[in-house]
Amino acid sequence: MIKFFRQIRQRLLTENPPAGRAGKFSKYLLYAIGEIVLVVVGILIALSINNWNEQQKRDVLEKEYYCRLKEDVRQDEEKIESLIIAVKKRLVASNEAARLLQKSDPLKTEVGRQFEFALKGSYSTFVANNAAFEDLKSGANLNIIKDKRVINALNNYFNKIKGYTDVIRVHTDLMVNNQFSYSDKLSTGWVHGKMTTSRFLNGMDKDVFNAINISEQEYFSEEIKYSLYNDALLHISSNARTKELLMLIKEEIYILLKLFDNKCDT
Repeated sequence: MIKFFRQIRQRLLTENPPAGRAGKFSKYLLYAIGEIVLVVVGILIALSINNWNEQQKRDVLEKEYYCRLKEDVRQDEEKIESLIIAVKKRLVASNEAARLLQKSDPLKTEVGRQFEFALKGSYSTFVANNAAFEDLKSGANLNIIKDKRVINALNNYFNKIKGYTDVIRVHTDLMVNNQFSYSDKLSTGWVHGKMTTSRFLNGMDKDVFNAINISEQEYFSEEIKYSLYNDALLHISSNARTKELLMLIKEEIYILLKLFDNKCDT
């Protein structure tokens, strides 16, 4: 394009030659001005092309981040589904423990097994995947995200998750600490329940396992039975609250996924 303008300028000078010394000066002046204009036009064109290229790169990088963020949230969705399934199983076991303890003579083995299931995996709490977001914040890439609703939504998401998981941890600690508050593990059926699970079956030496003289027909004292019944109610309450909080986390995940649906169309 610059070559095209230069040809036009030279044609004009050739077709209209100025006369005398003044004419020569004006000719050179016109030539100099023309060169300056051409240089300026060339610089502007080069800057425009460079800016366009840089913007294209930023657009591609922005979309890549959207897709990475969406994939992180997808992984969160998978984790929350598995945790919800686990807490539902714990809730069933908690109710079954309470149901057994409502009987006149519940067996230690049966009750102990249900308490074991009521706590199983309770410390496997939810941790949001923030790899892409942390990478986004670590450099100068945060400004690449043009839709600031995304940044606000992510900050809101991680703040809420932190609040929910903190409460879940409180309920988990309540159940675990309460379960281990008894010094006599045989009186509560804790050992009886462990004898039927892989922890004792695989972790205990055979001679030690066989030496533990436990009958499957052992019953609780009234005092221990009453105390364990209260524990079962605590387990029901805590597991039910954990389930509620996990469902709230699931809702937050769906909000983010909906936001990213139109921004990452792989």
